Amino acid sequence: MKRINILALFFSMIILMPSAVLAGPGRTGAQILNLGGGTRAAALGDAFSTTTGDVTTAFWNPSGLATMPQKESGEKEKQAAISYTDYSQLFGEASDGLYYAFFAGALPLEGGGTLGTTLQIQGQGTILVTTDSPEPIREENLGTNWAWTVSYADRLADRLSAGISGKIIQMKLGPESGRAFAVDLGLQYDLPSVPIPITIGAAVQNWGTRIKFKDENQSDPLPRVFRLGTAATLYQDNNHRLRIVGELTSFIDKLKEDDDEGIDAFLAENPGVTRGDLLSDRGVGIHAFEWKNMQKGVGVEYWLANLLALRVGYKDDPGINLPDLADHITYGLGVRLLNYQFDYALIPGGGPDNKRLNVFALILKF
Repeated sequence: MKRINILALFFSMIILMPSAVLAGPGRTGAQILNLGGGTRAAALGDAFSTTTGDVTTAFWNPSGLATMPQKESGEKEKQAAISYTDYSQLFGEASDGLYYAFFAGALPLEGGGTLGTTLQIQGQGTILVTTDSPEPIREENLGTNWAWTVSYADRLADRLSAGISGKIIQMKLGPESGRAFAVDLGLQYDLPSVPIPITIGAAVQNWGTRIKFKDENQSDPLPRVFRLGTAATLYQDNNHRLRIVGELTSFIDKLKEDDDEGIDAFLAENPGVTRGDLLSDRGVGIHAFEWKNMQKGVGVEYWLANLLALRVGYKDDPGINLPDLADHITYGLGVRLLNYQFDYALIPGGGPDNKRLNVFALILKF
């Protein structure tokens, strides 16, 4: 009964979900939810919704927790992870104290399924406070944002997994704080009768309340997303494993554009532009699923003897104009020793000089 209820919950919430529209950068609150989860995913261009057995999959698609690796004893593996990204290098002195930390844990349950949790922490840095003179009178900390998620996943059938997450998001904006609640829902399915193992996955994330600081006039929707991904294991034996992953992400927020007066004024000043063109440019409604409005990610991972992993990826974000092809490339490696795994990734970071960011992670398996 438990398995049927999870699947029914997933589909009923998809059908009843009252919102499906692009929520681009700057149009939503709680941007901490867009900062990623784990170094392995970062190196693979954030194409991670079809990965299984990794503690960080709960961030991308909770159903990935359903199948955790087995130890030699036959017991399922428990995992814990910490990932850290230093953002202070992007904007010079203006970015002192900017960082992002990600924690994750996964605990297989004796009765079936896996319980997982993640904690995201974002340091917003400090600013110098001045009065009438340019000389600062004090340094003020801008506070810390965080998001805590609890997930559960299980196998519904031989090839089908489902997962659900509930989360609390706490944001800091000057002296004010805002809080929101949301859920994630995900499915993964292993295709039968194919020459190589292929998995497809889908997830709806951050569907919940608005992040509100004082009242509805000072609130923003969460950055909701719909993920659709696939993964194929191209080759695998005792010492080698080669896997390719791909993912499309649509940023969803609401059913229609609520700035009708602004649209009418724009169309009046630009007679050559139609309403459909404008909604397409903004990614409103069904236009959120147009190719130009979706985030695209692809990655390749190679494991040598389950000890060394090499990873490379490509990520294309809508609305972010990176000058060179190389600016879209992500890459990294992983080293596994006994119960420990160290992951590293180098990813585009942005900023005025388009610097890259180093991302580090440590995973414990026990």
